[in-house]
Amino acid sequence: MGNVLTDKERNSLLSHLNNTGIFVTLGRKTPNIMVAHFLLQGKMWGRDVFVLPIRSSKYSYQIITQTKSFALNVPCRDMRGEIARCDTISGFSCNKFQELGLHPKRAREIEAYVLGECGLIVECNVIAQIPPDAIATFNDAKISSHTLFVGEIATTYKLN
Repeated sequence: MGNVLTDKERNSLLSHLNNTGIFVTLGRKTPNIMVAHFLLQGKMWGRDVFVLPIRSSKYSYQIITQTKSFALNVPCRDMRGEIARCDTISGFSCNKFQELGLHPKRAREIEAYVLGECGLIVECNVIAQIPPDAIATFNDAKISSHTLFVGEIATTYKLN
């Protein structure tokens, strides 16, 4: 499919994001899954990007700073149960793929796995990392505790 989302794919991704969340997979040697309930999508520096916020206390933060990549995984069926469970367990203490009964597949262009249960996959390479202290002087701990990872779309494709 390439490195650009169609309007239909973008709408599907944003709809899932706003309604239930989407899975984000990171890493190959030490893979992990997290759930995103918010992120930014658009053009930056002439590139199609997603901006993914992650707290430095998260296992996913350790992985993304090493691999400089992540994959967005949009469910093709109702996965509210898996999304809710994923939000409550830590990759520090378990293998989330096994814990959630999900089937990893090797990503095509990045150092990660993707979820076999998902339809639309968006693989991204991190091109910028914006630390919390560079964002602004927010007094809101939810905002000020996140690093923003700017990921350029490497490829998009459908599994199912």
